[in-house]
Amino acid sequence: MTRTPDPRWSREERRNARIRELRDERETPIRRRRTFQPAVLAAWLAGVMVLVVVLAFIGFQALAPSLMIWVEDHPGSVDNGLVRDFVEWYEPEALADEPAGDDGRRISVFVEPGTTDSEIGELLLSKGLIKSQLAFQYAVIQAERGGTLQAGAYDLSPSLRPSQIVAALRQEAGEEISITLIEGWRLEEIVGYLGTTRLTMNLAEFASLVVSPPADLLGSYDFLAALPDDRSLEGYLYPDTYRVDANTTARELIGLLLGTFDARLTTEMRDQIAAQSLLGGPMTIDEAVRVASIVEREAVLDSERALIAGVYINRLNTGGWRLDADPTIQYGLGTLTNGTKPLAEWGQLNWWPPLLARAIDIELPEVLLGYHTYLHDGLPPSPISAPRAASLAAVAAPDLANGYFFFVAGCPNGVRDGSHYFAVTLGQHEANIARANAECPAS
Repeated sequence: MTRTPDPRWSREERRNARIRELRDERETPIRRRRTFQPAVLAAWLAGVMVLVVVLAFIGFQALAPSLMIWVEDHPGSVDNGLVRDFVEWYEPEALADEPAGDDGRRISVFVEPGTTDSEIGELLLSKGLIKSQLAFQYAVIQAERGGTLQAGAYDLSPSLRPSQIVAALRQEAGEEISITLIEGWRLEEIVGYLGTTRLTMNLAEFASLVVSPPADLLGSYDFLAALPDDRSLEGYLYPDTYRVDANTTARELIGLLLGTFDARLTTEMRDQIAAQSLLGGPMTIDEAVRVASIVEREAVLDSERALIAGVYINRLNTGGWRLDADPTIQYGLGTLTNGTKPLAEWGQLNWWPPLLARAIDIELPEVLLGYHTYLHDGLPPSPISAPRAASLAAVAAPDLANGYFFFVAGCPNGVRDGSHYFAVTLGQHEANIARANAECPAS
């Protein structure tokens, strides 16, 4: 007989089956979320970050010009690494160690004591010496010279790089350059020439020191010990070619020129000068330099220097004779014509004007009358040019054997070769003048 199933068991089975079904439905989505949700979250976060970076970059780009303006207004801020990184990214040329231009003209600047680096940069920019205050400030930082730039007067050029200007303002070693002072130049010509070089020293300071040398400078050299108080260093800045540092100071350069004069005036020459008689007493070094400066302007051939020196010494040592030296009158006329001209023009002026009338007829004012050696007895008040060693040696050992009192430039065979005709008497001299006039081609 068939047994009837227990209804309670059937209900229990259905209930359990339903529970298993619900459990399976519940667990399946949980497993799917655990494998899928982290990737979605990471992608979402990455997208947000990219969006933030893009928005930040766009905002930074929009703010960069304003930030750069602020940095330019506060050049000292470039000392901060973040600011420097920003400038190097946004406008790297603002930090470039490049000159403002190729203009080599000298521009004088005076840095007052206590001036900050930023204020110096502003001054240089206003003078056209740099094209970026940031570049100058960066050069100061690179050289580790913040707050150490020295006050003083400088002559700088737009052709100098910011790093070179920093070195000049620290008076540190810079570029080695060559300068050449020509024999026979007067002080103004030397100053004018130095103004064309790459020296950073202040030209006005140099001119002031050589025109009115201080007592301590004069006392440093025995050959200047007896120089009158009102005398310049005319005649003592030895003409030669020198290798010097572009950042040498005015005082250092003067010391170099005077030191070279000291070396060229050998012990033998000093002894010979002291053994010479001039104007009734032993010749002094200053008297020798004054004569040598005239010989330098007259002599062309080395072989004639001692002869020309002999002519002038004979005249000075013989009563009734004056030097009658044309170059001294030219010196007076040059001083009269150009003496009040600005220093900046000295290099372009003619300091040796030709004598357009008979020398004896030329007039000079009382203050310059001592250079009119056709009317004034004895030596001129100062040297008139920078003599070379050969001219100094000629005065130390003049050729007096022939007793010459005159000379005139000649033109042997119709060629003006720098030689002269010498004479003892006025008659011989006049004959030499006639000969020279006949030989020399008309100018």
